[in-house]
This record gives sequence, structure tokens and C-alpha cells, in this order.
Amino acid sequence: MTKGERAIVREERRLEKERKRRIELANKMLIPTGGKTRESLALISFDPSGVFRFEGDRWLKVFEISGAGKSLVDAAGSLFGRIRITFTLSESGRETCHLSLMEEGEIYEEVRQKMTEDENKLQGVCQMHALSVDEVMNLVATNFYQDIRFSYASFVRAKKDWKKECFFDCTEDAAGFNAGRLFGESFTVLAFPEDMEEGILTHVRNLGCPMYVSFDLNALSEEEKLNFKRELEKKYNRRLSVNESEEYINLSLSITILCDSKDAREIVEETLISVFLKYGVLIAPSFHNQKRVMESALSLGLTDEILMRNVRVNVAERLIGGEQDGDAKVEVRSDEAE
Repeated sequence: MTKGERAIVREERRLEKERKRRIELANKMLIPTGGKTRESLALISFDPSGVFRFEGDRWLKVFEISGAGKSLVDAAGSLFGRIRITFTLSESGRETCHLSLMEEGEIYEEVRQKMTEDENKLQGVCQMHALSVDEVMNLVATNFYQDIRFSYASFVRAKKDWKKECFFDCTEDAAGFNAGRLFGESFTVLAFPEDMEEGILTHVRNLGCPMYVSFDLNALSEEEKLNFKRELEKKYNRRLSVNESEEYINLSLSITILCDSKDAREIVEETLISVFLKYGVLIAPSFHNQKRVMESALSLGLTDEILMRNVRVNVAERLIGGEQDGDAKVEVRSDEAE
């Protein structure tokens, strides 16, 4: 490397360091997490009102929602960010529904503006209640069967590892995981049909075990639409109209089940695969990725694990279902309401 090249490298490093300094200065209103939490969750800092900032310029806000189904698919197509809809089905039949809004950006104020615009669009199709950081982490801890009372003030002060405190430890193999007395399994949808009937979630609800169904929806950019249109034209050897190319959306679907025995897990696995196959949806155990898929589902997106596919908008709508499928009432637990 010549002297001039070394000087260029030094200047590039200086500019990058200055850029990062300015970003941190712009985000100084956020509360930083400790080193352990940053390492385990990639969680850099947060706004106590409910916004999480992660490495990789990813931001997250979680809402309780009710009264929405198919309409969320249309709304997702006009958002800046990605949404995750998590249906939580308990063994007793109680169902809750949460929406995780994920944005990208470096500066909190810019991200907050995008979040506000996206929230306004989403509020037009469903009832939403934003959760604070404490409420989110208490909910996550409950999902992981952890008996704690989370308080960001005490956790930051004590420099605790949020993941260690709120997630359970588990051992995993190629197609399942174990956590204490729980026998769990995560599934990922690998392929969706060109068309399908409604009602798939109705069958899933009756399997009699705790279950987390996660739909991630993200609009295709204009460039992605154009590239996808070209791929379809090559595949089918015919020209497609603009309208045809706009009928797609990015979708990821995963399911995590928690059973009380290995036999029960195997029965639910066979039933799930059979039900989805009946609707033309190819679902399979998340081979060699059980823990990451499970943690992403139970944490409502605090850890991010997805497998996005381009699917027709009408297929996404029928997967999520009608109003009855999205109208999951969320009851505030007494310990959170205090």
C-alpha cells in the first residue's frame, strides 16, 4: 500500500468514526443497555415508551391489536417498515394477538417519524395499543415461562442480561428442542400455493397445545416488483401486465408449538404438516434452526428470524383469515396493570 493509499484509508476511517459519533449524539435521548444485553440480543438502546434499537439499524415497537384480519395485508403493502402479526394460542383456548412494527434507520427521530406514519395507517384497519418496554419484556418473559417482574430501571442499573433473565434455556436438535418439561418444535413455511381457500387457522387452533403463529409482511419495493415480474415472465414465457406484478407481497410464516411430551409433539407435527398440505402450503420443521425460530416467535421479534417468500396478496389474506381470525382480544394481566 502506497503512502497516498494509506492516507485515504485513514481519512475514510476518520469519516466513519465521525459519522458514528454523530449518530450516537442524535440518539442520545435513548437509554443504553448493558454490554451483556447488547451481546446476547444485539439490543443497543431503547425508549422506555416502547421503542427498541438493535444493531444493524433495526428498530422495533410492539402493539396489542384486535379487530383486524385480511385488511392488515393491504395496509402492509403501503408501509415503510415490516410488520409481524403473532397469534398466541394457549392450551386453554385463550388467544392473543400482537403486532410488531419494524423499521430501518440510523437516527431515532427519523425512524420515529416513519413509525408514526405507519401506525396511523395501521390504526385505520385495527385497534392498537402500544406497549412500553417494561410491558413488552414482561410479556416476553411470560411466553418463556419465566416468573419475573421486569423493570428496565433495575435491570439497567444492575447491568443484567435481558435475554438470560427473560428467555428460557433449551437444548435443540435438528427438528426439535427441549426446555425443562417442555417438548417444543418450530416450523417454517417453505412454499405457498398460487391460490388457496380460507380456514387454515381454524384447524390449527384445535390442536390443544400452546402455539405461536408468526406472519411477517413486507411490501415489495418498485425494484423488487420489476425484478420479480421479469422472473415470472421468464418462468411462464409470457408478458405480464403491471397490475399482475403488483399483486404480490413478501411473506414469512412460522409456527412454534410447546408440548408436554415427545409423543404429543410428534402427533401435533404430523397433524400440522397434514393440515397445511391440504391447503397447498409446504411446511416443514425448521431443521437445524429450531432455537432461533422459537426465540424469534416467543420474543415477538426481539430476535429476528424469517424466511420471506413472494406470494399473491389474496393468498396472504386467506392465510391470515377474516375478521374472526384477527379479532383476538388481549387481556391485560393484573401484574402489568399495577
